[in-house]
Amino acid sequence: MSAPAKVLLVEDQFELRDLLCDVLQDMGMEVRTADDGNAALRILEEWPCDVLFSDIHMPGGVDGLALAATLLERHPEARVILASGHPRYQLAPLPAGTRFLQKPFRLGQFTDLIREALPA
Repeated sequence: MSAPAKVLLVEDQFELRDLLCDVLQDMGMEVRTADDGNAALRILEEWPCDVLFSDIHMPGGVDGLALAATLLERHPEARVILASGHPRYQLAPLPAGTRFLQKPFRLGQFTDLIREALPA
């Protein structure tokens, strides 16, 4: 049996973060959560994830784009899904290979993107 996929979930809205964490755990994944980019960077120092799901706009000075770039520099094999309430055309370019999820989204859209991002 293989180890569960490791997902870092970064979301500043705690209700959404808790809901998505529960969904990921129900899918059999090992999940760590952070409420901002700085907390996520501290987690990544000790716990490289397979998949990063992050809001783009967060408090604290480290947004989802910077977080994704840092992760991909250290672990180019990682998969990244970024979410925002802003349409994609209003955002800075996403790192290569990054998936985008427009908020608000349905849980089915979230779980589909997570499954697609999982290592084979």
